[in-house]
Amino acid sequence: MFKIVKSDEPLVVDTVNILIYGEPGAGKTSLVNTAEGSLTLDFDKGVHRSDFRKDVLVIESWKQINDNMAELIKTFGNYNTVILDTIDTLLDYMGAWIIDQEPKLARNKLQFYGKLKDEFSLFVGKLKTLGKDVVMIAHVREKEEGDIRIKRPAITGGSYDRVLQTADFVGYLFIKDNKRTIDFNPTDYWIGKNSAKFNSMMIPDFNSIPDFFSGLIKDMKKAINGQTQAQVETVKLIKELSEKVLKIKDLPEINTFLSELSGMKNGVKKQVWDKIQVRAKELNFEFNKEEKKFFSNIAKTEEKPKVAKTTTATKKAVEEVQEPDFSFE
Repeated sequence: MFKIVKSDEPLVVDTVNILIYGEPGAGKTSLVNTAEGSLTLDFDKGVHRSDFRKDVLVIESWKQINDNMAELIKTFGNYNTVILDTIDTLLDYMGAWIIDQEPKLARNKLQFYGKLKDEFSLFVGKLKTLGKDVVMIAHVREKEEGDIRIKRPAITGGSYDRVLQTADFVGYLFIKDNKRTIDFNPTDYWIGKNSAKFNSMMIPDFNSIPDFFSGLIKDMKKAINGQTQAQVETVKLIKELSEKVLKIKDLPEINTFLSELSGMKNGVKKQVWDKIQVRAKELNFEFNKEEKKFFSNIAKTEEKPKVAKTTTATKKAVEEVQEPDFSFE
């Protein structure tokens, strides 16, 4: 059965997809293993270097995952967070498996990467439907853009965009002045994705704060859900104001309403303004953009023009005066 979420209901986000990338030795694996109830799928066979690792499943090939998916899904049931370490090696394994299934794709990169992106999306989507937070780990790679070298996740070329689209957050982990720092903000020097508007933050000592990443994930969900709640409230407000516009009957009402509207958010004003213009036309009101008020247009329409002929320049000048110009700033 399908559940339709109404426009005035919030879309609750229960899971997030996160990509963390950085230099070797920056502490990526240790950081993400402070997430709640984590299981690491170890594609790089390097999790043993982490001092704070939790449960690990060493992966030898994508065939191992594909052939045992039902068992793997049961295993995931015991965990809250699934860590993919590293995402680039996962894609290498996945790509090798795809070629084994369809050898002809080895000669067609376009179709190969299309298949790879589909397979990756299917796997991450499955984890999402299971209610798991997904954390992807990647090494860093530098790309020259003009005179700047931009740090970005080291992800197989054709899959790079798809992985970033899948991620709700992308954080760059680095060491500066012997201190570990993570930044989700995109800058001129590295790639980022920051739906929660986090500031750059120092990584604490995990001995004193062993659930650091768990708290960060909770803050991510809270921020996203706060945004969806705000959207719902905006939709509700626009609906209420639109209904109020339909009940306007005279000039004092429409000008008072216009004054009240000026103090609201731009997104609200722009949508309601369209409805005001329709209602004003029905009531034969005309907006004066200099005074930012409506005036009755009845007297003008009843007057007979004294000049039978209007020049193009005059007509243009009249149109410019009558053009609605409501300020949303």
